[in-house]
Amino acid sequence: MRRIAWVFVVILGIFAFISGCGEKSPEEVVSDLSKRSEKLESYKSKGKMTIHTGKTPQAYEVEVWFKKPHFYRVSLKNTKKDITQILLRNDEGVYVLTPHLEKSFRFQSDWPENSGQVYLYQSLLESIIDDSARKLTTSEKSLQFEVAANYPQNQSLKVQRIWMDDDYNPQKVEVLNDEQKLMVEVLFDQFEADPSFDKDAFDMERNMIGLAGRSVPTLAEKKAAGKKKDAVRVLTPEWIPEGSKLAEEKTVDTPRGKTVIMRYKGKKPFTLTQRNPEAIETSIQVYGKPIDLGYTMGVLLEMDGKKRLSWTYEGTDFDLYGALQEKEMIKLAQSVYGQDSK
Repeated sequence: MRRIAWVFVVILGIFAFISGCGEKSPEEVVSDLSKRSEKLESYKSKGKMTIHTGKTPQAYEVEVWFKKPHFYRVSLKNTKKDITQILLRNDEGVYVLTPHLEKSFRFQSDWPENSGQVYLYQSLLESIIDDSARKLTTSEKSLQFEVAANYPQNQSLKVQRIWMDDDYNPQKVEVLNDEQKLMVEVLFDQFEADPSFDKDAFDMERNMIGLAGRSVPTLAEKKAAGKKKDAVRVLTPEWIPEGSKLAEEKTVDTPRGKTVIMRYKGKKPFTLTQRNPEAIETSIQVYGKPIDLGYTMGVLLEMDGKKRLSWTYEGTDFDLYGALQEKEMIKLAQSVYGQDSK
């Protein structure tokens, strides 16, 4: 009788242990994510981001470094063109660096506090924590969250699916539009929590020359080799504001080389210029903010109440200015991606 009682106690103990090790509730998972967000001192991540908004998908290698309280280094490399752009934040400000063009812009900005990015771990955590309507699906190897996409610079992104492992490390992200069409995908190859960094890892000068030296020739080197092209590769935006139309297109010679000027008329007239990029050896202090266009980083400048959006894509410098709202400028710039040249 005692033996039977003892076996019964053991069985109850095993059952209690198994029950205690069962799946966590959604509330417990969110609590864990909140604690991790608060305690995480630094991280490194690597992955591949694919943009599906153009005629053909375009892939980028993405590497993110973060160190509390506000140090960021985001490297975006176009794998097809072998061109790297770096978004950097340190005590001096926020920088958009294009090392192969020797071009840098510096801002006084709180980026990325008010503009989440799909490749930033903090943005993914916040989107899960803040969405009370989140959906959680569990499997043996991962957790899948479905939450609202909150990316002010791209209003077409509506829903995102986020996969994490049991340690809450990111595995994959899919961002969809309101028609459930895949727009952006990020596959994380590596994620390291609380790594150490070199003292100058977030220094602007070090990142301009490359952490391991330049990997591609600079524009100045290409000029010296006589490889600079005079012809401008002209791209036409797929989207323009309703009621606007192209009124004039001409090519002019300027101190910065040949420039294609496209003037649009309508209720909101604007001008789009395109030119071959030019090396800029100095860091320019500007009043504005970095703009994530998905396929590249843009620079939104504000001077005398007027806005100008500048960006580089497919070997061409673009400048957009006129009577457009910020969201319209971003939408137009994003529509240049994936277009065929004339």
